[in-house]
Amino acid sequence: YQRRVRGHHQWFYFEVHNMVADFPYRFNIINCEKSCSSFTQGMQPLLYSAHDALTNGTGWQRCGKRICYYKNNFVRKAQEDTGRNSAAQNMYTLTFTICFPHSHDTCYIAYHYPYSYSALQAHLLEVQHLCNINTVLRRQILCNSVGGNPVDLLTITQFPSNNSNKSSPTNISERDYVVLTARVHPGESNSSWIMKGVINFLISDNEKAQQLRNKFIFKIVPMLNPDGVINGSHRCSLLGLDMNRQWINPHPSLYPTLYHTKGVIQLLVALGKRPVLYCDFHGHSRKKNVFMYGNITQPSENATVKLLPTILDIHAPAFSFSNCCFTVEKSRESTARVALWRQYGITRSYTLESSYCGADQGLYKGCQLGTQHLEEMGAKFCEGILIMSSADQPCCLSDETDEDEDSYFSSDSDDSDDDDDSSA
Repeated sequence: YQRRVRGHHQWFYFEVHNMVADFPYRFNIINCEKSCSSFTQGMQPLLYSAHDALTNGTGWQRCGKRICYYKNNFVRKAQEDTGRNSAAQNMYTLTFTICFPHSHDTCYIAYHYPYSYSALQAHLLEVQHLCNINTVLRRQILCNSVGGNPVDLLTITQFPSNNSNKSSPTNISERDYVVLTARVHPGESNSSWIMKGVINFLISDNEKAQQLRNKFIFKIVPMLNPDGVINGSHRCSLLGLDMNRQWINPHPSLYPTLYHTKGVIQLLVALGKRPVLYCDFHGHSRKKNVFMYGNITQPSENATVKLLPTILDIHAPAFSFSNCCFTVEKSRESTARVALWRQYGITRSYTLESSYCGADQGLYKGCQLGTQHLEEMGAKFCEGILIMSSADQPCCLSDETDEDEDSYFSSDSDDSDDDDDSSA
């Protein structure tokens, strides 16, 4: 049950205790809304055992057998929807069996690897205590959410050092800006794991990270919707609405995180420092792999927009270019990807989507993605930006070919499901 939200039921995270070891327990989650799910493609739920965590440090593990996802006989009536004109909707059941490893344990079962607001705060506090971190990172409060929770804004670059005898890197005023956001949809915790990988890589001593800090100033909002995360929503804010449909003109009181994030970008544009790249991190419940959505309306934009996804397809094992899509649908006009592209002229404005399930190609084919894969994707994303910035001409993708011009605007991906943010 999600307070003030009548729809978007798909995500779960609950506690079980006083079980008997090695006895099969059957769980039925009966109010799922999507007609198809990665649970039909081999995905398993996640289990956390307090006993195992205390005795040997084991964390979240994939679990469950006899997994099935099917339409049931429950129907959510049309009038139960608040603010949406839709027909009555059939519900779906996810059913699975778990044998717990210990009796009288306390266990947690989740849709995907959780990443809470508290986990973010703990990570940022840990980062702030690193030696010399002030030379590469500044942490500010962007604003407070509707629920009064502070929303972090991170600035990562190589700041001038007074006691350094080395030749100074590129003047900070000459560097380009990259803006990254995540977790506008609370249930998409995989986006936070990728963002954690981004942050850890950018502040590291890795040579490529140092090059990135010397070339760019990264503005990062790691959790756009902390209220939804804290209150256990799948897709919505405290208002019960999808924040990723409010980017065109967000109200400062109702959507303060969107309003102030746009304010940062608007200020940069006014100062003549339009971001060279914007990316909003999301999770996808039906498709496999990690992939991107971008905006192409003219063939001349093809090379510029597709360069970064092409680089990631080569260098990131979990990434698949064949899953990417670059259409601009009318239904997506109010999402971050499209709204910031149209309003501020950010040509490389993307959504990065990561599967809840796993990969069906490349090095990780047949594997379910774990947190280590997602954090690696964050690091590879950063390396991709560095390679992109070093490319004088995106020769690998030509603007001039006349072959199959429709391929500029289409993909094998199905971008029609409004409940997956295949569009931000």
